Amino acid sequence: MSDVNNPGSDECSRMVDRLYEFHDHALSAEEADEIRAHLLACEPCLDRYQVEDVMRMVIRRCCTGERAPDALRLRVQASFTRTVIVTTDL
Repeated sequence: MSDVNNPGSDECSRMVDRLYEFHDHALSAEEADEIRAHLLACEPCLDRYQVEDVMRMVIRRCCTGERAPDALRLRVQASFTRTVIVTTDL
């Protein structure tokens, strides 16, 4: 039996790992219900969820203004498209 109120338990770790997907509504209805039930029963995990929720709201509020300059956007995109191949001699 898992220790629901122990934030270090396997069940709590599994739930916390899924919080981003839960926030983004990227889980099935059954998975979301499972996380909801866990959050209702586990105060440490609920606290973690609420902190994440507030952080998301603050970021959304602060980042909805101006768009990044085109030159910066191009540099960031270019950094994602670079491929590095590392070879080693055996």
